[in-house]
Amino acid sequence: MKSVYYLIFTVFFCGISFQNYAQNNGSIEGKVIDPSGDALPYAQVTLENTAFGVVTDADGNYSIKNVPYGEYIISAYYLGFDKENVSISLQSATFKLQIKMQSDITELDGVTVYGEYTKGQAKSLNEQKNAIGIKNIVSSEQFSTMPDRNGAEALQRIPGISIVRNRGEGQNIQIRGMASEYNQVQMNGTPMPGGEESRGAALDFMSADIMESIEIKKTLTPDMDGGAIGGAVNFSLKDAPSELSIKGVTSGGKNFHADPFNDGWGLGQQNHSLYIGNRFFNDKLGIFATGNYYQTNRGTVLEEYTLNDDDQLSRKRWNDYDVRRIRYGYNVGMDYQFNKDHTIRASYNSNFFNDDRRRGRTNFNYDYVDNSPDASLSKFSEDRETQTRAKRTVMDMFGIGGDHTFKNGITLDYKATHIVTTVDEPDGTQYYFTRNVGVDKIEGMDPWGLDGTMKIDPNNLLEMNKPVRLDTKENQEIDNSFVINASVPFKFLGEQSTLSSGYKLWHKDKTNTARRYMQQNNESIYMQTGTFYRRDLRFTDSEYQNLPLDAPTEVYSIRNQNYQADEMINAAYLIADLQWTSKFNTLIGARVEHTKNGYSFDEFNEDNGDYIRTLSDNSDYINILPSINAVYRFDERTSLKAAVAQGLSRPSFTSLIPREVIDDENYTISLSNPNLKPVTSTNFDFIFERYTSNMGYFTFGMFAKFLENQIYTSKNIEERDGQQWEISKPENGGSSHLYGFEVAYNKNLKDLNIPMFKWVNIMANYTFTLSEQELEDGRTVVMGNSPRDMANVILTYDNPKNGFMIALAGNYRGPLLISVADREDRDVYFNSQFHLDLSASYHINNSFTVFTQMNNLTNQMEIETYGNPIDQPILHQTEQYGPTVTVGLKFEL
Repeated sequence: MKSVYYLIFTVFFCGISFQNYAQNNGSIEGKVIDPSGDALPYAQVTLENTAFGVVTDADGNYSIKNVPYGEYIISAYYLGFDKENVSISLQSATFKLQIKMQSDITELDGVTVYGEYTKGQAKSLNEQKNAIGIKNIVSSEQFSTMPDRNGAEALQRIPGISIVRNRGEGQNIQIRGMASEYNQVQMNGTPMPGGEESRGAALDFMSADIMESIEIKKTLTPDMDGGAIGGAVNFSLKDAPSELSIKGVTSGGKNFHADPFNDGWGLGQQNHSLYIGNRFFNDKLGIFATGNYYQTNRGTVLEEYTLNDDDQLSRKRWNDYDVRRIRYGYNVGMDYQFNKDHTIRASYNSNFFNDDRRRGRTNFNYDYVDNSPDASLSKFSEDRETQTRAKRTVMDMFGIGGDHTFKNGITLDYKATHIVTTVDEPDGTQYYFTRNVGVDKIEGMDPWGLDGTMKIDPNNLLEMNKPVRLDTKENQEIDNSFVINASVPFKFLGEQSTLSSGYKLWHKDKTNTARRYMQQNNESIYMQTGTFYRRDLRFTDSEYQNLPLDAPTEVYSIRNQNYQADEMINAAYLIADLQWTSKFNTLIGARVEHTKNGYSFDEFNEDNGDYIRTLSDNSDYINILPSINAVYRFDERTSLKAAVAQGLSRPSFTSLIPREVIDDENYTISLSNPNLKPVTSTNFDFIFERYTSNMGYFTFGMFAKFLENQIYTSKNIEERDGQQWEISKPENGGSSHLYGFEVAYNKNLKDLNIPMFKWVNIMANYTFTLSEQELEDGRTVVMGNSPRDMANVILTYDNPKNGFMIALAGNYRGPLLISVADREDRDVYFNSQFHLDLSASYHINNSFTVFTQMNNLTNQMEIETYGNPIDQPILHQTEQYGPTVTVGLKFEL
């Protein structure tokens, strides 16, 4: 073990020990601005006929260090502006120069003007153009003008990105066909905790209003965590501004969803946010605070169909969901700039998300006289269940760090982060009723078409014949991390290059505490058919004590689902940014990660709750992850990028703990697999990028991923005591691979010289993937949660003359495999989806803007099938959430 840590620290300190000192050198620094004086972030600033060059930061500042004294031509390039050249003479330690760019897009009365969407597009395109790796950037100006409500939905417009929805809202992301557990999600550069059963982070609790930008890295570099086979997404939160800034949004709207009993929480939604920040003490101290509140009421009817081994419908399940979602959070922070080269910063971010759910469920159960396809019914019964529960997620993140640049060009940055995420379910309450019904009562009815509003045989009441079930659960994850990076410039083949190294310590501790109790009714309780019992009554309510129920008794088997697990990762990297020529640049390096996993849980007697023993285990492994990223720039607008890298994906915490989770409400059994191995992958990427002066672009990329020990979920139906149970288990498959390409096109129609199209922009992208994984039984299927086709089309009209902007966005995602079974025709697929969204805004003046957003105008049905949708599948599940309309006001003072 000591040799592992010796290797990690040797890699790190070898990187920071290399230094380069120069005599008679100076620095050129300043700011790049537009004609209105606004900063231009991520502009390219170079010294002509030399290897010296930098990219401006988010505030438009630049600094070129270690430049020998002499005469130079400094040039600045920014998409949407003419190239600016300035002759200078460097004869002292510091030369300050402010560069003002001139636009080639739009002139209005001699002053350069932009629409809000266009400003954001320029910022994003310049940053991704100047990157060595393959990445996409989405600025706040872009996603704030799109009809997107949270972090996941803001990403769905990007080439290669698709999303998984929950309750009609975006929740998880897939990058280039890789499911969420193969991607890493970060907030301000710190990885976010994953879910209870997966490492994939849910993004539906993140408001888009608190974000400044979103960065999607599609290729791995040594300074990135290795667990990002598909890619990494970093949400940068709003920071301190350069001057006093007050911004806010307030809006309200309506959800047009199903409410068959007219007893839901309503159709309304509202969203409010406020940001304020300023700088003090000669701009050395920056302070900011931002907060947001979001509430939406959602509802749907979810219908599920279960087949027996003879392809007969054994159960039709009809669910009426009412969901109230409340999300609020705030982010406060500060930075202190001792000078332009030394800054420290601290921040605190808190997010609260409550998913309050009521569900009325009806199970129509069918038995048949024989196993023939057209067999008649021999028995019919109906079960009804009412469930209420709140699910509250709280995430608190504390961060402190700094970055420093020294006179010899050495840079140093560091950050320590503490995150506590708690998922609390305090009041789960379920009531069960059942009855047997004569087969003749549904004669002539379609068993597939029965629903929970029907009053079949109304004089035959349902009786509570199972105990009321009470559940509490708390899952908590504590993440502590520390990262430090250093870099030093040096000459390589006469060109300016950089050597960087870093070290990261990341510790995760996860605990699960659950309890279940049962209360038997001590007198008969009946319910009319076509209704549900006490949908609003939870065991935490005072009125609940009036029900005729015995004292609660604990279900001790649930204690055996509790656990404590931890993970420690030590990582270090060494990377060389080599400028071979003025046009050719590479990032070459490797990352070493040592992972140590441990778990423990107490085993209890399921009959009396007596403690039996404590089980524990631990394991560790080392991964060495090399990578090469390269870019060849034909000119300032055209480049060719390529990468080869290795990455990994670790199994989830719960999948490694030897246990089974029995859910007798949904008739599912989830098995763990302590023998799971981490997935490793070798990735190949290539992309051609061509940008135009008016912010158009064309990109074409190809990629391939070769995975070993691919993890998939097997699901099979098993009959136990006359009931159909779904048994799921994570498994390592054999080798798997994914190939694909993506193409993106963006054009401002001003070039057509047609007045009505002067302010119109069209953006389109398409991604194709072809994947295959080998299962444990030797069968080959496509990779799970990997859509073959993804496409976007966005048409925008952004006119700064009249302040009007409108965007129409279409998003398509092809079918994807959810789970595999022991029969190919029982594999479950999610059907294709097409969402059409619209947003529009009008600038009343420089401070106020009114806007509207319309989501899911296609009223997309979410459909799951047994078998591939293209091969005459059988229906498994449907649900639908309806369109949403919002109107609101934005202000900036």
